[in-house]
Amino acid sequence: MKILIVDDSELDRRLLIRVLQKADIKNEILQATDGEQGLHTLASNFQEICVVLLDWQMPKMNGIEVLEGVAKVPAVCDVPIVMVTASGSEDNKKLAYSVNPKLAGYIVKPYKPDQLIEAIKPFLK
Repeated sequence: MKILIVDDSELDRRLLIRVLQKADIKNEILQATDGEQGLHTLASNFQEICVVLLDWQMPKMNGIEVLEGVAKVPAVCDVPIVMVTASGSEDNKKLAYSVNPKLAGYIVKPYKPDQLIEAIKPFLK
């Protein structure tokens, strides 16, 4: 099973990958550089993706728009999504869960590696 990282920041994607590698997570990692690409990657690989790590603030399509798109498509709406974002306000968190009640987690940057691993561990296959 694969992990999809959707984040426009190459540095943040590298940091996520490093955290996963240090935790000895061997899943293949797919990457998308914006929400639009992330949604397309998820749609074409959803049967092989065990969890999505999704940023909020991105060009073309932000994380909330991705959550809205995912929530509308029965085939992909059950893929667990964990927001990994600098948008840490309670209002933003509530918005994310209201847009997609199936949201599997909400992690605020900067995060502790253990926090990220604990959030995704139940979904790794």
